[in-house]
Amino acid sequence: MLWLAGCSFSHGQWQPVGDDDADAQQVVADAAPPDAPSSFVLRVQAWVDGRSRLTFHGTTVQWEHFQFAAPGREAGVNIATKLGEVDWFPMWPDVPTAENRDCNCKSSVYTDLPVGIPRAPSTTTLTAVMSRKPPTVIQEPAEANDYTLVVELSDLGFGGSATNIVDLAVNVVH
Repeated sequence: MLWLAGCSFSHGQWQPVGDDDADAQQVVADAAPPDAPSSFVLRVQAWVDGRSRLTFHGTTVQWEHFQFAAPGREAGVNIATKLGEVDWFPMWPDVPTAENRDCNCKSSVYTDLPVGIPRAPSTTTLTAVMSRKPPTVIQEPAEANDYTLVVELSDLGFGGSATNIVDLAVNVVH
């Protein structure tokens, strides 16, 4: 299961290339929307059992679950996924049980991330703060996928659920 908690965002500001060069400043502004952060870090904490993916698009996020119990749901509990300081209790189909074991299903969509995936070319770095297995970037945000980021969290090969804490850093490529 995956548990998102204690998520914090930090973001930089768009910087001009040179203070006295208006043309250089315009090039930076044209490279990405001026309201998009140049980078941010999101701390994700989740209670993970098996293999699940988080899909980020703009200011939305959704779980897709594949193996064992769905994030936060092993043994009949309902543990929040935290995004920033927000507890998110995703809705699941609960078929055949509330564990959603091996369901190959998706959760409800969380729609209010404080900072979204920028609509600009970017790179993603995952840092495991606490996890049994390293998190994986399955898909980087790009124009071809409408700037959608997909991250996999897994504890396959270990018994039962465990808390995973991952720092997700997104940096706009200038």
